[in-house]
Amino acid sequence: MGILENMFKPDIFIDDIYELDLENMKSLGIDAFVFDIDNTLVTYDDIIAPEHTVKWFNKLHEYGFKTFLVSNNNTKRVKIFAESLRESYYAKALKPRKRYLAAACRNMKVKPQNTALVGDQLFTDIYGGKRMKMHTVFVKSISDNEHWFVHLKRYFERLILKRCI
Repeated sequence: MGILENMFKPDIFIDDIYELDLENMKSLGIDAFVFDIDNTLVTYDDIIAPEHTVKWFNKLHEYGFKTFLVSNNNTKRVKIFAESLRESYYAKALKPRKRYLAAACRNMKVKPQNTALVGDQLFTDIYGGKRMKMHTVFVKSISDNEHWFVHLKRYFERLILKRCI
């Protein structure tokens, strides 16, 4: 596998966030999670966190994990969603840029290498996490209802994923 594929190859592939093996994550030295929102936790149409997502975050906290939301979406959308989960967040993060991923780690008082970034896009979430030396978890996107530009990126993601799996 070439250097290009390594930059985009997730450490873990899962179909949805509820498949995360929390005991395994602890054994890997993971203390915290940075989550993308749209098509990772919920669809673009979900304004607030559904009850099962709230329960999932409560479970993460019971296990001792710290959590933070980092999204490229607009502030209004991210703020409303984050408040429904009672989570700290950064919006308009411009992932794969490092700025807000690093700030999330500082905010949680954790090292990037002890943090897992969970997201549904290779070019923003996974690449951003790799640039930060985070553990990366690729989640199958929840919905096909996406911006046209994301649809275009998905084509190239599939090409890379075929080489990574």
